[in-house]
Amino acid sequence: MTRIILLAAGASRRFGSQKLLASFQGKPLYTWAFQAAADSGCPVTVVTRQGLLDQQAKEWGFSCVLAPEGEGQALSVRLGTASACKGENLCFFVCDQPHFPGCGLRQFIEGFEKSGLPLGRVRAEGKMGSPTVFSPSLAEELMALTGDEGGRSVFKGREGETYYHEVPFQWLQDYDRPWQNT
Repeated sequence: MTRIILLAAGASRRFGSQKLLASFQGKPLYTWAFQAAADSGCPVTVVTRQGLLDQQAKEWGFSCVLAPEGEGQALSVRLGTASACKGENLCFFVCDQPHFPGCGLRQFIEGFEKSGLPLGRVRAEGKMGSPTVFSPSLAEELMALTGDEGGRSVFKGREGETYYHEVPFQWLQDYDRPWQNT
C-alpha cells in the first residue's frame, strides 16, 4: 500500500502571495493536486500550515498534518513520514504541478510497487521531478532530514535501487512565479 503525502506548507515567497490559493485555469492551484491524489485511489495526507489548506483537506476526506512555519521542506517530509501507517510506501507530491494527472500518479505508483525497488522517481527528458516514492525501509532516513533538504538527498548514489517512470515534460511544470492568462 502506498500513501500519498501532499506537500502544501510552503510560504510562496517567490510568488509574492499564497500561490496554492491563486486561481489557475479557473480553480485554486491546490485543487489540481488534490484531484490527482483523489483519483489515484491511495490514502492521502496533506501537510500544510494551520489556516492554509487544513479545512480543504478535511473537505476532500484527506487526513491532515499541520506544520509550523520556519524549518523548511524537511519538516514537512518528516511530518508526512511520521503520519503514515506502518508498512506504507510514502509518495510525496507537491501541490504546484497542475498538469500532473491522477492517472499518471496511479501509473507511477503501480510501476513502483511492481518494481520491488525501494525508491521511485518520475522523470521527463532526463529531468527528475515530483512525485517521488520511498519504501517504508527508508523512513528513518527521511526522518533524519533537516532544514530545506527534501527527499532528493536519499536518492544520491542509489540509481540502481531506483524505479524511474517516464512522464511528459509538461507534467513536471511547477509554478513558483505568478502566471498570466490562465
